[in-house]
Amino acid sequence: MEFEEFETHLAAARAKRAGLSSPEGFEVFEGRAASEEDLLAAEGALHAQLPDDYKEFMQRHGGGMFLFLDLLPISGSDGQEDDLLKVNLREFAGVDFVAVAPVGTGDWWGFSVIDGRCTDQVNFWDHEDGRVQFEADSFLGFLAREGLRVGR
Repeated sequence: MEFEEFETHLAAARAKRAGLSSPEGFEVFEGRAASEEDLLAAEGALHAQLPDDYKEFMQRHGGGMFLFLDLLPISGSDGQEDDLLKVNLREFAGVDFVAVAPVGTGDWWGFSVIDGRCTDQVNFWDHEDGRVQFEADSFLGFLAREGLRVGR
């Protein structure tokens, strides 16, 4: 999926939600965007090059709530919040996997790392046995399906 198609799906989801109210303090699209410097620092700390569409999304829209999906922001807004670096350096040190979104069951969605480079496809990491399973061909396709519920 290319960004133009993804942005069309995103605009439709935002338009559909425009008339709906959310509980006070709850944002369905938080959008804590990352700078290029933030992303370079994250890649250095993780020793892994992140996928281009992931980096572009994080610069355009950012982490936090993304409708039906919670994306780790590159850096947290306070000392208590999980972010990409805290989670990956704490829970995935020495594992060739970069977690980007919790499933909510202790499992994670993220990217497998091969030779210091994240794959473009999104995988599911099982917390019970560390098994990694294919989830989606691309980050934008994953966001459209899991976050925006396109095709569901």
